[in-house]
Amino acid sequence: MNLRFFLSLICLVLAMTASYPAMSFGANGHRIVARIAENHLTPKAREAIFKITGGKHLAQLATWPDEIRSDSNWDFAKPWHFVSIDDDESFDGYEHSQQGDILLALEKFEKVLQEKKASPEEMWQALAFYIHFVGDIHQPLHVGRRDDYGGNTIKVKWFGRYTNLHSVWDSSLIENEQLSFREYASFLDNVSEAQIKAWQNSSYLDWAKGSKTERPKVYNLGDDGVDVPSLSYNYAYQNKELIDDCLVKGGIRLAGKLNALFD
Repeated sequence: MNLRFFLSLICLVLAMTASYPAMSFGANGHRIVARIAENHLTPKAREAIFKITGGKHLAQLATWPDEIRSDSNWDFAKPWHFVSIDDDESFDGYEHSQQGDILLALEKFEKVLQEKKASPEEMWQALAFYIHFVGDIHQPLHVGRRDDYGGNTIKVKWFGRYTNLHSVWDSSLIENEQLSFREYASFLDNVSEAQIKAWQNSSYLDWAKGSKTERPKVYNLGDDGVDVPSLSYNYAYQNKELIDDCLVKGGIRLAGKLNALFD
């Protein structure tokens, strides 16, 4: 088989099997956000939350909404992981998808947690979804373009391995640091009280707008005119500050919301 044809075939298969979006920050990304949030819970909020989780840490709940994606009974929840908006669109007057989106999901589960009328299982699930979606909305490609399905159809090579841009931002940039989620969270969690207050004084819509604003950096792939850009050390270096910022903001804002709900 011709080598060029073989490589083209691989790329085609990858594009066909990529769904929008790859569900979220990878496991470590969500655990980092959850770990940072837990570090900033008030004692009262921590006690109330641990009653819901049965003593499990937030990081243990954070990945559950991805773990159930192979269960077709939860297919209806897949659109909740993202919101689609093109570069030339504004959130002013934005019309939500009929299937829902991450903005509606955050409001929905905040209400469940706030009212505290659901069953213990429903409360646990609402908390898990809420933790997860706060992480997702801070990943710029979960506030994604429609035409490339949040970067899922943008084929790239990451250190020579074929993948897509969405996957790079969900997992590869984080894994490149070669840290456990506890180490990574500890590394990031040194934010001033003034910065915490500023970050927490914001809405879900503010978070989505912030992620959309960062997208041009994400799409700065270099290698103009190349069908499959090669990303490695330079791209990781250029985006380290941004990915770290996404993670720590997500954790600090999650803590603020949970403290408001449970304290």
